[in-house]
Amino acid sequence: MAVRDRSTITVENFRKVLDVLPRAHLARLPTPLDFCPRLTAHLGGPDIYIKRDDLTGLALGGNKTRNLEFLFGEAIAQGADCIITGAYPQSNQCRQTAAAAAKLGLDCYLVLGALKHRADVQGNLLLDHLFGAHVEIAPDADDVGVQAIIDERVEELKAQGRRPYRFTNKYPALAVKSVAGYLSGMVELHEQLEQLPEQPTTIVVTSGSGSTHTGIAAAVKALGLPYHVTGISIRPQNPPQRERIASLSQNAAQHYGIPCALTPDEVDVREEYFGAGHGVTTAAGRKAVLTVARTEGILLDLTYTGKAMSGLIDLARNGTLHRGERIVFVHTGGIPSLFAHADEVFA
Repeated sequence: MAVRDRSTITVENFRKVLDVLPRAHLARLPTPLDFCPRLTAHLGGPDIYIKRDDLTGLALGGNKTRNLEFLFGEAIAQGADCIITGAYPQSNQCRQTAAAAAKLGLDCYLVLGALKHRADVQGNLLLDHLFGAHVEIAPDADDVGVQAIIDERVEELKAQGRRPYRFTNKYPALAVKSVAGYLSGMVELHEQLEQLPEQPTTIVVTSGSGSTHTGIAAAVKALGLPYHVTGISIRPQNPPQRERIASLSQNAAQHYGIPCALTPDEVDVREEYFGAGHGVTTAAGRKAVLTVARTEGILLDLTYTGKAMSGLIDLARNGTLHRGERIVFVHTGGIPSLFAHADEVFA
């Protein structure tokens, strides 16, 4: 359903756009929105709420479950009999993909690059095996190398008469489809925020591959919602993350026919908190994990939400987020990887 002559779209029409998309129901929704009084007091600044997408239900939860509902929906609609994707050994998306494939009766093939990452059979990687995924560890592969190996495996599967569906954010045509998860998720969050006595001002989200950040920011733009979206980048990006998010939103606007296109200037990304890069912990991130665990009994992971929360804490401490504001932190999950980084938690 295209909407071309308005700067925003109604929630009802927004839902109609999403409702026609193929979808496999994998998540337990809505996830809770928790006020965090002890964390708020600890920071002495803004009121902190956490959107608990660590509780989406599938395979110990996480944000990727929302995206996978639409990707698996399309895969099934296309008649796929197996799924292939890849990342690094502690990938949250790969863990949730393996679980979703098991739930829906599809074979799952994972190529995991270990050039810069540990491949201990622990955390997410342990769960990949438990869900029955065909796991290939590529010890000399980085992100680019993983995609090259997947190219080969796709052709091998086709030669065997299989019908593989490939999940990746590397290709715009597929990446834009994963954005639907948080176009939908932002509608859910907005309905929860409308029930609060006072509206929040800022939504803080981890910004990695970009689909979650894009979905939230694009939905805010399309619906004309009164929230500022701040992404905390967890790794260096090329192209820069602002350009990546803007491009994804522009592709989504064209693909779904909704007025959600962002310019890079409209994208707020903080890039001072990712440390040495993807999958590498930071001292501030480790401290943030301990702070949230010991004030609210909520677990974060060390390489995604821990870094993002360290950014939120710093922004509260330096006055960017100030006393009296209401801030929503989108918890994107990743808890299993804590066990793979146990030796770093108290480092």
